[in-house]
Amino acid sequence: MSHLPTGLDDHGPSTEEAGPRAAFDAELLAHRPELLRYMRGRLDDVETAADLAQEALARLMKYRDAPQIEDHRAMLFRIANNLIFEHHRERQRQHVSRHVSLDETQGLATDEPPVEAIVEARQALDVLVRRALAELPPRCRLAFTLNRFDGLSYRQVAERMGVSVKAVEKHITRALVACRAAVGGRDFRG
Repeated sequence: MSHLPTGLDDHGPSTEEAGPRAAFDAELLAHRPELLRYMRGRLDDVETAADLAQEALARLMKYRDAPQIEDHRAMLFRIANNLIFEHHRERQRQHVSRHVSLDETQGLATDEPPVEAIVEARQALDVLVRRALAELPPRCRLAFTLNRFDGLSYRQVAERMGVSVKAVEKHITRALVACRAAVGGRDFRG
């Protein structure tokens, strides 16, 4: 089966197409390999390039008997460029039609609480812990702050405060109990 438009097969023109038609067909046949290379260079898909090249040849066949067209090659490549443009425009149109605006969608389903709820819970926790720490004796609060906020080890806290490691453990335990009591047993972990 030939992939050329009617009248452009390798068997030559029929007797009724002799003369100018035969010359037209021969010219198109001569431009076909160049057209295919041109289309393949501008399209991602080889099959699409071949299909559009075939379409360009078929469209130019409409001008087979038009004597006013002086440069058939130029006309062929103009048609090819238009087909490439139409192809890309159609692909873009399909891409845009698949687009879904976030305004049109409902919130994404998740097992996690909303971000606002997490922020509010953490702010509430912060307030409760700050109140609980404010009510602690100063040395207990200092031991807890040095360990939990400044990242010092129990030994480093003990050296800085001039107390034993056992005393630091008792201060931090007391602070943790106060913080736990302040949050009322609620679980604020994400």
